[in-house]
Amino acid sequence: MVIREISPADKAEDLSAVLPVAQAVFNEQMPGFPLLSATRLRMRCFPDHHAVLRVFAAFADDEARTADAMALVEWEEDANPDLMGASVWVAPQARRRGLGAALYAEVLALSAAVGRPRVVVNGASTVPVDAVVAAYGGRRVEEMIRSVLDLAGVPRSRMTEAAAATDANAGYRLVRWTDHCPDELAGSFCAAMAVMADAPQGDLVYEHVAHDLEGLRERERLSVLAGVRRHVLAAVTPAGEIGGFTVFSSAAEGPLALDIWDTGVVRAHRGNGLGLRLKAAQTLWMLDEFPAARWVQTFNNADNAHMLAINRALGYRAAENWSSYEFGPTRPGGQVG
Repeated sequence: MVIREISPADKAEDLSAVLPVAQAVFNEQMPGFPLLSATRLRMRCFPDHHAVLRVFAAFADDEARTADAMALVEWEEDANPDLMGASVWVAPQARRRGLGAALYAEVLALSAAVGRPRVVVNGASTVPVDAVVAAYGGRRVEEMIRSVLDLAGVPRSRMTEAAAATDANAGYRLVRWTDHCPDELAGSFCAAMAVMADAPQGDLVYEHVAHDLEGLRERERLSVLAGVRRHVLAAVTPAGEIGGFTVFSSAAEGPLALDIWDTGVVRAHRGNGLGLRLKAAQTLWMLDEFPAARWVQTFNNADNAHMLAINRALGYRAAENWSSYEFGPTRPGGQVG
């Protein structure tokens, strides 16, 4: 076995080397969902703004060109100084050969080297992880629900009705953009995104960093570079303030699936039905602009009853649960699979 640090975001051969591993693990975790595309994996391997991301791959030997396992490790440079996120994926056919343990060792060595003793990872309920978590001393800190919407079964009339303005929110106009936020809304959008810190996060201790224009433009740039498009729908007041928003992404490669990233309503604008209106209008946008798309997925904390209720009202069904686990400074961790 040989472990090498690689750069899937920058090198096509490295992306090709780990794509089969990632596809096999995601297919196991999300059965029935379209196969993970190379574009989506490449996007996952780009570091976020003010963050560091490193990727390690385990190969059978020096001559092997396809990896049997991989690990992604990421941490923020401007927040959460004791925290590191890690995912360790081992191809099903390559398990029980010590690959996961070897990559865990890389994660632990890096955790110690950069002084970040908390390692937080996640795993789907479709892959049993309790024994592994117990063996390595992890604890569950957050429970998420992945919900999916079958666009082929969406009744357009019902969605149109849900997207219509009501007396309570008729004062908001819906504005949408792709890839680049209009300059006149950028400041308000950054302020509105702070609402994501209000979402439940279980027992996970995590500091949300304030969004700024530099970070917004950098994330937009990285998405375009990766081949993933960001689609934003915002509810804007007559004064030009964003009261709520929802974001989804698409990729030309793998057009069957769309991902919802964030949805939020600013505190001062809650209670007006904006969340339902925005999500319904977003679905109509998907139907119109992406006729080949079949599935939409979104993740919500299990305690986020309000957003889960909106999703259920629009036809989303629960697919599986995902748990985040925290491991201490002497315990290995990784996304099991």
